[in-house]
Amino acid sequence: MKVVISARNFFFDGCNAAELLRANGFEVLDITDKNISSETDYFNEIRDADAVINAFEPMSRQLLEKCGRLKLVSVRGVGYDYIDSAACRDLNIALARTVGAVGNAVSEQVMAYILYFARQIHALNGDMQQGRWNRIMTEGTDKKRLGIIGFGEIGQALAKKAEAFGMSVMYYCKTPKPALSYAFTPLDELLKQSDYVVLALPLTEETRGLIDENALKEMKSTAVLINVARSGTVDAEALKNAVESGIIKGAAVDVFEKEPCTDSVLRGVDNILLTPHTAPFTKNNFIEMNNLAAENIINYFNSTIDKKYLV
Repeated sequence: MKVVISARNFFFDGCNAAELLRANGFEVLDITDKNISSETDYFNEIRDADAVINAFEPMSRQLLEKCGRLKLVSVRGVGYDYIDSAACRDLNIALARTVGAVGNAVSEQVMAYILYFARQIHALNGDMQQGRWNRIMTEGTDKKRLGIIGFGEIGQALAKKAEAFGMSVMYYCKTPKPALSYAFTPLDELLKQSDYVVLALPLTEETRGLIDENALKEMKSTAVLINVARSGTVDAEALKNAVESGIIKGAAVDVFEKEPCTDSVLRGVDNILLTPHTAPFTKNNFIEMNNLAAENIINYFNSTIDKKYLV
């Protein structure tokens, strides 16, 4: 069976996911270095694939309908809003995710954002490098309130890390999780009470534009918004205006409407920290995600895949 790899950063020293597939009898085709700029380009590369390992390459119903041999899309990641999952169901194409492999890396970067604002090491270093002895009394993280919107794998991993830094944690999500020892809080109250608001939820019709001008006005003027979910969950223009006008203190953004993105409306705004979708970008995390994406293929065709990985 033929597996086409379109997920970038699948082949690097120390990652043996492709070898794992080959050892289990799969033909592996690497298209990660191809210049794929359209759905037609993508179809031409995957047209005779039995399975695809995908990461952010859009797959519409029209594309999926033309892939007559395709039986499985193995997503290297947990989000799949760029894939027509309803079409997958209609066409009997399975959709799998690397559940459990991204929480630690993403939550680690969120804590880095929080510490960026809480301790201002960048500003302290800047002064010292310019020969200035300027000790800033920073806010720190102890006793600060963290509000997490979306409380799946990433949100729960973040909650544990934040507690270790002395933060109190509240969360909001579609379905409360009473078995967990964190406070479920209605969205409006979470926005009003949190010092840091973190978006860690999927992009759906319900969550698109969730953080708009009105939501930002609900937040504390000293609060920071952090988005590691999807760009569409936040109104970028409203966020820019909110930070520039002092409605909120700042923001950290790792996700953008079109990526790569070098012309974000948020560029150049003081107190907005931008990173190029790197929250999951650790070597260990990519080894784990790549291996699990490959294992999902092997186990699916062996009829042994754990249902928790299937959408």
